[in-house]
Amino acid sequence: MVSLFRRIGSGSDANPIGIEMAGTEPIPGDRRHGRPRTLFTLWFGANIQFATLSVGALSTSVFGLDLIPAACAIALGTLFSATLVGLFSTRGARIGIGQLIQSRGPFGWFGNLPSAIFTVLNGVGWCVVDSLLGIFILRSLLDIGFTTAVAIVAGAQLIVPLIGYRLIHSMEKFLSGVLVIAFAVVSVLAFGKMGSSAAVDSTPGGLTAFVLTLSVTSARALGWSAYSSDYSRYLPADTPPARTFLAAAGGSAVAGIWIGVLGAALGTVGKITEPTSLISHLVPGMTAKLILVTLLASTLASTVLDLYSGSMAALVAGVRVPRWLSVIGVCGVSTVLTLWVGEHGFAGHFQDFLLLTSYWVAPWAAVNLVAFWWRERGRNPRIGELYDTGHRFGWGLPATLVGVIASVPFMTQSLYTGPVAAKFPALGACGQLIGFTAAGLTYLGLTARKAAPAPMLAVDAE
Repeated sequence: MVSLFRRIGSGSDANPIGIEMAGTEPIPGDRRHGRPRTLFTLWFGANIQFATLSVGALSTSVFGLDLIPAACAIALGTLFSATLVGLFSTRGARIGIGQLIQSRGPFGWFGNLPSAIFTVLNGVGWCVVDSLLGIFILRSLLDIGFTTAVAIVAGAQLIVPLIGYRLIHSMEKFLSGVLVIAFAVVSVLAFGKMGSSAAVDSTPGGLTAFVLTLSVTSARALGWSAYSSDYSRYLPADTPPARTFLAAAGGSAVAGIWIGVLGAALGTVGKITEPTSLISHLVPGMTAKLILVTLLASTLASTVLDLYSGSMAALVAGVRVPRWLSVIGVCGVSTVLTLWVGEHGFAGHFQDFLLLTSYWVAPWAAVNLVAFWWRERGRNPRIGELYDTGHRFGWGLPATLVGVIASVPFMTQSLYTGPVAAKFPALGACGQLIGFTAAGLTYLGLTARKAAPAPMLAVDAE
């Protein structure tokens, strides 16, 4: 049994029972292993899931968009977020460091703290969303109470991120194969029942619905960009960046587009009352139960990443505990919030959550894109600077705040509607794009005279 745990752990980074012990420090060259193709199955498994299906269904069942324009919006939004996941994944393999540690370069040690805290909240929030999806399925299968279902789901999703990196990759590879079969069956069954028009004559409809679908679709996977390097940092430093990019972006894009469009097709059948109705009204009897069991497993494919990277972000934010203990803490907070949120108003709260997270992640991603691929221009960061508390603030934080502020007039959700969104609904869903553009241009301007960084220090050194 001990040898089994050693195999599923992370080599010399694991303790005798296989739990990964590496935290936010650089991964030395002699501990780097794996091939970029593992990123394809990881991001494919993370995106071929019930949440992706539910987001796609919003387009036709809630926003009132017809199937063809819904499919186009889903494809565009997915490709945008998948590109960011692929680009940031190349950074992990290149320097062996997690995503949020890297962002200390443009943000500084203290300037990076808001991003780290937000990433913890993002991980917790997504864990709540996916847990609720799993709970809906579990209750429909077993007819058990809500609290009991929460306890079962929380226990199931804790084990894999507790063990760590290597088991996560192994689990996602296994689930990818299983979920392809399940969703292929759903796709075949849906083909004969789906329509080309929206299920309901719904507001907003038209151009507003198209832009809103594009926004929530990209927002669904945009949060992954803050995690990307966490799952490529163990790859050897000489891994070709193009292969890393294609594997990570390809897995995310293929699964995201397929399952998102499938959700939109299912949404043409009828209005969503709760997520399990996507399957129950399509597949009768025992077949539906088997598919729901598989979809229950798909929620774990997402929550394990949220718990793992949420716990890593907590360490970056200054929580001084071992990585595995941070996982338990993040899972505990997520479980409490899941109990609090309950079963009420899923579709509306889901839409709000997707948009709210994108208002920060989009500007943050733009700053890092400019910093990594324009200002550095192929050169690696000074690793020591990323761990130097004397490097307190960079221009990344003010640029991100400018992006957030610029998106405020375009915000559109139940908590707040900006003046532009109120007057021109079609522009209201452009908030994340406005924030992304404003933050990137602001950082570009603020760092116009900054000299290119010196070459990277060796990560194999202690």
